[in-house]
Amino acid sequence: MLVSCVLVLAGGCETDPVDPGGVGRSTRPSETSPAAEVVVGELLPSQAARRQAAAIESLREAGWTVETNGFEEAVVASLEDGPVGAENGVKLAGLETLEQVRLWNCPDVDDSLVGRLAGLPKLRVLAVRGGKLTDGCFESLARMGTLESLNVGDTPGLTGQGLGRLLTSDRFKRLYLDRTGVTDNVVTGWPVENELEMLNVNHTGLGPAAAGSLSKFETLRSAFVVGTKIPPEAVAKWRTARPSCLVYDGRERPGGVEDADSKATRSRPGSR
Repeated sequence: MLVSCVLVLAGGCETDPVDPGGVGRSTRPSETSPAAEVVVGELLPSQAARRQAAAIESLREAGWTVETNGFEEAVVASLEDGPVGAENGVKLAGLETLEQVRLWNCPDVDDSLVGRLAGLPKLRVLAVRGGKLTDGCFESLARMGTLESLNVGDTPGLTGQGLGRLLTSDRFKRLYLDRTGVTDNVVTGWPVENELEMLNVNHTGLGPAAAGSLSKFETLRSAFVVGTKIPPEAVAKWRTARPSCLVYDGRERPGGVEDADSKATRSRPGSR
């Protein structure tokens, strides 16, 4: 009876024949065989990385910063002080492994591009400052189940209308609306039951009515209201009602307005 023994090697498998007398003959790969050249544990580009390679190279050549993980898949993409362009927008939305997208002062970013980015299945952080977004972008963002942080500051055309559905997402934690057109009427209509932990509405027209509504947000841990129309007495009332929330209005120390903006608002991408 012929007995077969399978020897599993690093680069594949090979049958080691056994003679009728039962004495096995060990078969080892030669130094030049493919099995001997395989490095066990070596990280190779994933299938997604291979699909993305051309787009990543093209974006980098156009001045984008694109960071990758150990499998060479795109995880962070950012552009600063320049137009995205229609072609690059398509390439960006095609990087399905992206977790963070930061577009700073990109004047052509509109609701259409944000709608395409909303289709990225792993996107957690989205920053789009200085574009031409409208409240219509919130409809597509509300359909995302992964978004944790949204920064749409420096966009005067936004009022925050339509944010209610996004605010009720269990994963959504941070919202930047500084230097936007957000109003008391909109904020007082936001759902009180949400998971929001940080809110930045610096340099907006919000007043006492907004402060009263926001003081009911139980999970809010920090709120930046520098340069608003919220008076000191309303801030004090907010702090009393919600002592676990840091409410910063820039009045605590000289230079507070500048400090609040630099620390809470802008975390610009690196130069890589």
